[in-house]
Amino acid sequence: MNVVIFASSREADMEEPVFCDRDSVKVDASKCTGRSISVAPFITRYLKDLGYHVTVIDPFADDTPYEADNVIKGTSFQVPDEIVKDAYVVVATRHVYDTWAIMKSVLGGAKEIFVIMSIKRAKVIMKRLLQAGISKEQIKRLRIPAGLDIGAKNEKEIALSIVAEILAVSRNASGRPLSEVKEFSKIVEELE
Repeated sequence: MNVVIFASSREADMEEPVFCDRDSVKVDASKCTGRSISVAPFITRYLKDLGYHVTVIDPFADDTPYEADNVIKGTSFQVPDEIVKDAYVVVATRHVYDTWAIMKSVLGGAKEIFVIMSIKRAKVIMKRLLQAGISKEQIKRLRIPAGLDIGAKNEKEIALSIVAEILAVSRNASGRPLSEVKEFSKIVEELE
């Protein structure tokens, strides 16, 4: 199974410092600073360990070692629809190109889209998507914030919660505790 991770190893100093069209992005690197740990490298590593085919798009990938099958990097890049078509997509772009990555995923035919974003930030981006012609039905399919509620506290734990959601969705599983699914308490009640 293919997973595409839109990421950024740097954060934007201003709101989405990009010039873009349907298939390409040019990032104004002068408006992106810092080098901080992102969940993207951990998600990539976990998915590779599980046997997924992973493509990472990160304008600043030289700053971060990714254990991916393909890495698209550089402040000017192109992502044709066939890269995201029928793929599970994770958007972890740190305000650098959030709107574009989500639009590319929706319009390119991604199977599922998991967005690492706060609800507060999502409200801003969703308005932009509506203005760009993305329907409310398409927006409702986005998984924001990405991940299962496991009480994650750091990047590795957040990445684990997102990978767990990807697994659950890809296998049409509930993501509920197995003790509930297997009705363990009912079995205990039936004991004599």
